[in-house]
Amino acid sequence: MQGLSDRLRLASRRDVELRVRDLLHFYSKEYGSAIFVGERTYTPRSLVLTQGFIESDKLGLVLRSVLFGMYQVPIIVVTGLGGLHYVVDGHHRVIVYAWLGWRIPGLTILVPKYRPKLAKSIIELDSVNPVDTPQELICWRHIVNTVRFLEKQYNTLARIWVETISITLLKPTQPPIPGPEPHALSLHCPPLIYKYNQEYFVIDGHHRICREVLSSGKEVKALVFTIGNLEIGLLKTARMLGYDEFNEKYCSGG
Repeated sequence: MQGLSDRLRLASRRDVELRVRDLLHFYSKEYGSAIFVGERTYTPRSLVLTQGFIESDKLGLVLRSVLFGMYQVPIIVVTGLGGLHYVVDGHHRVIVYAWLGWRIPGLTILVPKYRPKLAKSIIELDSVNPVDTPQELICWRHIVNTVRFLEKQYNTLARIWVETISITLLKPTQPPIPGPEPHALSLHCPPLIYKYNQEYFVIDGHHRICREVLSSGKEVKALVFTIGNLEIGLLKTARMLGYDEFNEKYCSGG
């Protein structure tokens, strides 16, 4: 993507195909046998990850690109010892597809003797925050960090989707915070909303929603998620605060 560092460059399908060719050569020498069996689709939760950590800003970029940029590139899967399916390229994409509940395409290599040094589930994979995150990805990094934190806390994978919601249905989870507007680039991030039963709680993006309220907006396009439809602790705190809706009084500082 233009303006972003090489670390954040998203792989193209051609990149992945070239990587498969290199891996076939490497695995043939290392394990004696490696066969490309074609492109298959997988349930992300069934895959074993072979990387120690993922970068939060890149995870946010992939989430944004898949949802709003038509980014669709297969991962690379090695079917190894015991018939397990190991991800060797595309860990960020696996997490995003797991969140969205989509099956993910994978270029698949059969290496019967393959067993990685490291094997983790999606929940177990750690996240890091690189120091060179560009400003345009700060809010997306915050979104995925919030979701990953709650996943770890409740040991349950999130389910994420995009939804246009009437502002009258939204509930704040923090007191009114009068003050400066957020950075202009964050206004291009969708609010992050937690759905519990039929209630919508704003986790991040109170300023953005108030901008809509104060300009007579009626609805917002938001990133909605749930963690197994659990009543997370923040919702209980929000109810104790007693702010039930976004209105002019709330958005003007209470």
